[in-house]
Amino acid sequence: WLKKRFVEQQYNHILLFLLIPMKFTAVFGAVAAARISREGHTGSLGAQVTVSADGSLSKTLARAADDTRTRRQRLALLQARAEEMAKTKLSPDAKSVIGDVLLPTLKDQIESAVLREFTTTQDMLSGKVAGLQSAATLKDQIESAVLREFTTTQDMLSGKVAGLQSESSAAENARGVAVNQDKALDECRTEEVGLMRELEQCVSDREAKIKSDAEACEQQRAAAVDACAARDAAADIELSALCIETKCNLADGNSCGVNAYKTIMDGVAATVAEKERVYNQKSVVCSKAQDDAATTCAAAEQYSETDSCASKREVLGSKTSTCDHSSESASLAICSFGGELKSKCADLSEVNELVAEIKGSSREDSLSEPDRQAEWAAVQRLTCLLEALRDDGDLSTEATAACADARKYPETFDYMAEAIAAINCDQQSFSFSGYSWIMGSTADQCSRSAATLPFSSGADQQAFPVCGENPNTQLLLGEGSELVKGTSLGEVHASQNYEVSFVVTPHQTRTGWANLIHFTQSGKNCCDEGDRMPAAWFFTDTTRLHIRSGRKDGGNDGCDPTEQLPLGKATKVDIRVAEGKMQVFYAGSKVCETSTYGSPTVPAGTMVAYAADPWHYAALATVSHLSYTRL
Repeated sequence: WLKKRFVEQQYNHILLFLLIPMKFTAVFGAVAAARISREGHTGSLGAQVTVSADGSLSKTLARAADDTRTRRQRLALLQARAEEMAKTKLSPDAKSVIGDVLLPTLKDQIESAVLREFTTTQDMLSGKVAGLQSAATLKDQIESAVLREFTTTQDMLSGKVAGLQSESSAAENARGVAVNQDKALDECRTEEVGLMRELEQCVSDREAKIKSDAEACEQQRAAAVDACAARDAAADIELSALCIETKCNLADGNSCGVNAYKTIMDGVAATVAEKERVYNQKSVVCSKAQDDAATTCAAAEQYSETDSCASKREVLGSKTSTCDHSSESASLAICSFGGELKSKCADLSEVNELVAEIKGSSREDSLSEPDRQAEWAAVQRLTCLLEALRDDGDLSTEATAACADARKYPETFDYMAEAIAAINCDQQSFSFSGYSWIMGSTADQCSRSAATLPFSSGADQQAFPVCGENPNTQLLLGEGSELVKGTSLGEVHASQNYEVSFVVTPHQTRTGWANLIHFTQSGKNCCDEGDRMPAAWFFTDTTRLHIRSGRKDGGNDGCDPTEQLPLGKATKVDIRVAEGKMQVFYAGSKVCETSTYGSPTVPAGTMVAYAADPWHYAALATVSHLSYTRL
């Protein structure tokens, strides 16, 4: 019993000095976990940090329980007790307890705790380094992404503004053309009214002369009648009866009164001679009066049958035609300007919307500059916190904010406000020549008044009233230019029924098909549906038009007028496909028609317009005022 009791005392003694310290070592190896969180990124660090969307930080430090020192003290005490026990002779049972229980416990618990702590500490350091590396990489990635977004957005706005400036320049150029065209029209109409007045004066003078000549003719005819009546009256002679004795006696010695009779007859002869002289004189007057009347009346008739104002009428007609063409040119130029202006205003609206998107916040896209700046600030605050953790620096909110504030956003966004502000779309009306004309049949019925045109930017409205009521007309070419092979005029919204109008001035003929215009949806020349919608050429060595427009089961159908266009003279050509027919007009007069378009091509989308196309020679001609109207 005493032996057993001794062994138990030794055992308890060993447990007292060995096992109790081991209880403390059981807590070793528990190292506080920490996490840094930003946009889902995690890494093992000695602090928990949260970055909000506005860049503010909140953090909680997680300190591991500093039990390492206690554990080492217990281990030193355990080692001292073991050295004391080594000097005492232990019983076999005590040795058994030491070998079977205490040493394995020491090995399993303390050694394993040491190794676990090693692993935990190593993992902690690796985690911190990995977290810093990852955070540094994340910082670089986010900063690079922010700066790339900045550059992309800045380039986007710069490109939009450059396009807007180009549109604005094109609109200003188009307005200059419109002003010049409208001024030319105003001058032309002024000259036209002047010529109209000259013609009206000529007509008035002519009518007065015709009336005056008719009166002179009637007067001279009446005078001739009177003169001839006087002549006829002078032809009648009345002679008194002569009393002549039938018997006489010569013995009386008076010669039977012969001498007396002779005296009487001499008087009669003198009277007759005088009468004859008067008659002859009146006959001459009568003849002259008749001749004069005939001459005057013939001249009056000839004058009345001749248009003495024909040259002035021709000059006025030519001027009117020129002015009508000038009016069309002015209208087309104004409408072309309106189209450019509407395009510019649409671009300006798009740019303003883009600027608003860039200036907006909480958009969750790559455009917002405030979001980009906030993201940059958040990255800098996170970087400052990580560096402070790494360097055992100041982790206070104030220190982090000061560090981040020193790392300013490196870019300044150029909103190009001055360039955008220089482009005006607020003007609601425009003046070109400053005047408009109402033309009448007489000069007094023509009126010139000051005028401005209201502008409409609506997509479903014409820019200006002079552009007509059909918003489906697309002007492709205003002022004329000599044709060049392969010149694209842009895209056109295609239609099953349409009208194409243009003015062509042939300069000379050429051998081979000479192309003027070519609309193609397929991008090909011939001869399927959509290849020609329409297209027009000159026949070889002529100015006769060859016009094609595709239809179902006939991609190369068309109509060919027989008339040739005059060289050096402008002719307006209209090609119309509607109501199952193709019709061609020269200067408003129909010159060709075919009724084979009951099933025309039904296009979809857009097509490309050429003047001239890339597949043929370009006609030696000038084409202007080319338009496409969807009917």
